[in-house]
Amino acid sequence: MNKFLIAFVMVFFINSVSAKGLSTVSVMSYNLENLFDTAHDEGKKDWTYLPYSLKQTSQDVQTYCNSLRNEYYKKSCHNLDWSKKVLNKKIRNLARVLSQYDGGRGADIVVFQEVENLKVLTMLVKKGLFKLGYKYITLIEGKDSRGIDTGVISKFPIRKQKIHEIDLSKYGAWKTRPILEVVVEVGDKTLTLFGNHWPNQSAPDGTRIIASKLLKRIALASNSDLVIGLGDFNTSTNDELNAIEKNLLPVFEDVEIKGRRFGNVQALGTHWFRGHWQSLDKIFVLKKSLIKSRVRVNYESFKILKKPFMLTDVEWTDRNTNNTQISEDIPKRFDPKTGAGFSDHLPVVVEFDL
Repeated sequence: MNKFLIAFVMVFFINSVSAKGLSTVSVMSYNLENLFDTAHDEGKKDWTYLPYSLKQTSQDVQTYCNSLRNEYYKKSCHNLDWSKKVLNKKIRNLARVLSQYDGGRGADIVVFQEVENLKVLTMLVKKGLFKLGYKYITLIEGKDSRGIDTGVISKFPIRKQKIHEIDLSKYGAWKTRPILEVVVEVGDKTLTLFGNHWPNQSAPDGTRIIASKLLKRIALASNSDLVIGLGDFNTSTNDELNAIEKNLLPVFEDVEIKGRRFGNVQALGTHWFRGHWQSLDKIFVLKKSLIKSRVRVNYESFKILKKPFMLTDVEWTDRNTNNTQISEDIPKRFDPKTGAGFSDHLPVVVEFDL
């Protein structure tokens, strides 16, 4: 290659990067809904997500499945064939969703929920996202009984990672996913991201109050240029004790609220259940960090990623009226039998100008 051509390629590359802005970083959160590998993790109740051939010969699997009271979960536990072929289909499908952002380039940093372990997260990156430039991966195992955790992939260096366990001993044996703290270096700036997956709606509101207090405390202690709390907060607008309103909004900014003012957000929420949409998945920015470092949130860029191929129509029965209804454009869950679908959540993403 001659010197002129080398110079041309270098100028073209620099101009291409500058078009987006060297100081712009995009951050996404996505609940992958049960991304398990095909092997049993010791001490975890991951028996449902194993190959059918193993289930037939394992007394441990049979004992666990028979102990389940819910007939739907018991049937799935016995009969679901979570084979390598099925897992690979799930990975390809999720990669298709993640590749939709930014013209096929993907977000710069992605925080995931419902990932079993570092092994399967690495599989997602190597098999599905290998062309997108994610060089850094982290996941630290917590105490969730099923073994699902929060993980992060990044195009920028991850300089620190740790977990903060949420103490729910007040509620007996209840355990939940820890908050994952990750410090990412972007140029001369440091970003601290707190990945969350709070107790679900079957848990008392008080469990989410405890989680919110912990997030607030550790976020305020951070000295990074930008502090972000994001993930699946499992907080409904109907919560009698609303943990987000009580503890987060006084110190955090809800990016979705301002983002919707631009009219670019078409989805009614990130999660649908029995006829109701909720924005369970959130991106919060610590107000103190915005003032301190003059970081700009590009609210107009906020999206709930919603492509037609990610959606489907669902027929369901209203428990109050027993009437059958059809809801349109619902997140298309992954079906192990057909290999179609993705997750019961939609991803959220926003850009920051550093």
